[in-house]
Amino acid sequence: MTCPDTESSLNQWAAALAPARLAGRSVIDPPAVIGLEEGYRLARVGQSLFGTPAGWKIGATSARAMAFLGVTEPIMGQLYAERIWRDGETADLSGERPAEAEPEIAFRLARPLAAGGDPPASIGAVHAAAEIVRPSHPDPFRLGVGFILADNAAGLGALIGPEIPLAALTAPETIGVALSVPGGAATEGRADAVLGNPLAALAWLAQALGQVPAGAWVLSGAMGPAIPLEPASGGGRLILDAGNHGTATLRY
Repeated sequence: MTCPDTESSLNQWAAALAPARLAGRSVIDPPAVIGLEEGYRLARVGQSLFGTPAGWKIGATSARAMAFLGVTEPIMGQLYAERIWRDGETADLSGERPAEAEPEIAFRLARPLAAGGDPPASIGAVHAAAEIVRPSHPDPFRLGVGFILADNAAGLGALIGPEIPLAALTAPETIGVALSVPGGAATEGRADAVLGNPLAALAWLAQALGQVPAGAWVLSGAMGPAIPLEPASGGGRLILDAGNHGTATLRY
């Protein structure tokens, strides 16, 4: 149990996380070691600064990622409507550190998904996506999974790309998403990198929350390594390529 003085110090520290992530600044080390449950609690301290809750992002969706973070199941953060971008839109990613982008599969739920329910029956649409992440510390992994959770699992926003038929998830190994920055880095990943199938990540989220509501967006987890969105004179571009399903571009 956290003592009152320590809890108060942690709350004050956590209040700086959301504005730091939005502005691309760094926060100092937390005043105490943060455990997993405390990390989730601290994430709620600054949620109102982010905007309108629109869904969830899931992280640590591979055995390797879970082992690296020292957890036995995935982790989650929130998505906000103000930072869900569509093809051709522009995101303000200015700050002292570049943001990064990860290839993902995104779900939009048409009906509520309760714990133990059937994910495909609740899904309204499946999209190729890119999660935009930017931790609020230059060395977040040194601070452990509690810090990462308090920092909304580094989640900043998402580019929602072309729609993918739900039936394609019967063979997730055939679904690929590539990301690139012209003149910069590139990455790619396959949907089966996410717990074997992104549907399994959605089922985990429903179990963890008790129910995922209708209308929610869910980013199911990174399909491949992140790439930096390096600052560029006059702005930069992130290009998402989902093969036969189409492409999308985010300007920043």
